[in-house]
Amino acid sequence: MPDSNQPSSSLSAGLNKLPSSFRLPDFLVADQLPPLWRERLARVARPRVLISTFLATSAFYCFVIGRDRYTAVSEFVIQQPAPLDGTSASVLAGAAAAPQVLTSLVDGQYLQVYLASSDIKTRLFPDGKKLELAYRPRLPDLWTGLSANSSAPAQLDFYRKQLSVAPQPMSGSVILTTSGFTPKQAFDLNSALLKESRRFVNEVNQSINAEQNKFARKEVQLAELNLKAASRKLELFRKTNGNLSVESEQAATSSFISGLESQLVELKVEEAALRRQYRDPNAPEVSFVADQVKELKVQIRQERERSVSKNGRDLNTLVLEEAGLISDVEFATATLQSARLASDNSRRDSQRQLKYVVVLSQAELPAAPDPNWRWQAFLASVGIIVVGWGVGGFILNAMRKS
Repeated sequence: MPDSNQPSSSLSAGLNKLPSSFRLPDFLVADQLPPLWRERLARVARPRVLISTFLATSAFYCFVIGRDRYTAVSEFVIQQPAPLDGTSASVLAGAAAAPQVLTSLVDGQYLQVYLASSDIKTRLFPDGKKLELAYRPRLPDLWTGLSANSSAPAQLDFYRKQLSVAPQPMSGSVILTTSGFTPKQAFDLNSALLKESRRFVNEVNQSINAEQNKFARKEVQLAELNLKAASRKLELFRKTNGNLSVESEQAATSSFISGLESQLVELKVEEAALRRQYRDPNAPEVSFVADQVKELKVQIRQERERSVSKNGRDLNTLVLEEAGLISDVEFATATLQSARLASDNSRRDSQRQLKYVVVLSQAELPAAPDPNWRWQAFLASVGIIVVGWGVGGFILNAMRKS
């Protein structure tokens, strides 16, 4: 027949195996207790009793003492009214193209982080005392709520527990769930967060579009300044050189020299004919034509030197300089046209790429408490028992083997 003191003896033996720093006082050790208390302790220390007591306490709290919680649910999607070529850019991803569903999903993930930030918590609950008063613990549930004189991190952690933002990978929509101890708390928080979502999308869109348009306008202004500077240099150059086109003047000079050379050729032909006609090379007729040839050669040489020498007009250098200035003006003009076209396209694209929060399902005032949290908490306690049983059994087996 088994000994009735076996449970207490095994308990005492297990306690004695613990390190000295973790041992109980002598008056709590089973061997030191009176027989009556030793028997009661043995009954209470049974695993079934402990597990049953824990589960009964958990069930009593979850289904009797725990405060009611109300939830409000809304669903929305971030849509672009006129996507470009069947694609759309993310709100925060610049001009990276992505499918509409994927884009809405990415925007929803950004929104998920934004709504749980301390900035939104401060915007919705600027006074921490009012937040503590609205969500303070109440009898008989003293464990649920926000205690008085709580720290800012504790308030932020409590605020984050009251909301859930779940982007849906398949549809790209965002499900916003809020909870509260009263129906009005859950509904008001959901409405406020939905309003903040609209403001977030609109502000980000407007800021990005404003920056793009601002950059495009700066490019137009810079192109205009460059064109004015290039035109001013060309005007000053031509004013310095007699308000004439150097290229045209060079063409006229070349034409004039070509004419003189044609006359020189004719006079040389005439001189040769006269020399064959007159035997005396110093005849007046021959000398007259010969002098004209000499004078024409000198004039041609002077015109050439005047057009290319530094002391003269130096038309070759001036033509190159003028060509560079004209090229600068033409480039600045083309740049200005491109900048204006880009600015106009940016303005149009910014209007076409605007995004809006389209509400698919509006939150409603909860009519009844949400019982899901009760079952979730109770099942969590069952999970604790299962995990503790497994870990405890492993530890006891290890202790017995040692």
